[in-house]
Amino acid sequence: GSGASIAAHAALFDSVASRDAEKQTPKPLDASRQPVSRRASFAWFDTWLNSQQLDGAQALDLGCGRGEVAVQIAGLGAHVTGIDISPESLSRAKMLAEDHGVGGGVKLQQGNAEQLAFDDDSFDLAVSAGVMSFVDFDRSVAELARVVRHDGTAVILDTLGHNPIARMGRRRHLVTGQTTRFQVDNIITCNHLDRLRAHFGSVEVHAFDFLTVPMMFAENLLARIHPALAGLCAPVSAGLRALDSVILKWRPLRRYAFRVVIVLKWPRVHETG
Repeated sequence: GSGASIAAHAALFDSVASRDAEKQTPKPLDASRQPVSRRASFAWFDTWLNSQQLDGAQALDLGCGRGEVAVQIAGLGAHVTGIDISPESLSRAKMLAEDHGVGGGVKLQQGNAEQLAFDDDSFDLAVSAGVMSFVDFDRSVAELARVVRHDGTAVILDTLGHNPIARMGRRRHLVTGQTTRFQVDNIITCNHLDRLRAHFGSVEVHAFDFLTVPMMFAENLLARIHPALAGLCAPVSAGLRALDSVILKWRPLRRYAFRVVIVLKWPRVHETG
């Protein structure tokens, strides 16, 4: 993005990190830190992560935010580098790593996803969680492919832009200053997913959250009335999540999923022809 959009996003995430710090409530690192209606993609990622051999691996958390994913990966024995444009977020991530006893395994630095300050073939694993709509997608994906080793893996966890209810929610966040115009205009679409194939030989897309989307709004609304009330939605959300896992197997419906986890292998930058 432009210098202006980078500065706007840094300011946005600084304020989010500061607001979060004021709550002083420790959050778990796994999917249970999310409301029940939003857990499906995070739970899938937890299971996938735990199945990987990460002891001693070099890992990158691209746009690490307050550090939950970086610390989760470090807890599995990886040496993690976390980059973010928000100094306040990096400060929170440093504290989180220390609180979980992995301060020595997590290196944090300010950086831009579109111009990574790392050599080619630096990482066995690179993870981008909720970042891609805040950056120039093609430049950032090209950088991911460059820094991931030929036998390494990149994983993108993000929202997909086709669901009309989710689109309404993003517009509301724009009005209330919880996101930026750049993010709303650059949300990932199926076209973006197709473009990943220019950079990676293997693109595996897992879709989550269709029926659960209205419950996200219900949980938010109830939580604003009283935090304990959001729990009333939990059994319904859990049931809808189970249904989603069945109906999202139907390909035409997948474009309306709210979230995707994309597992990328075989960076094409390593191909010789």
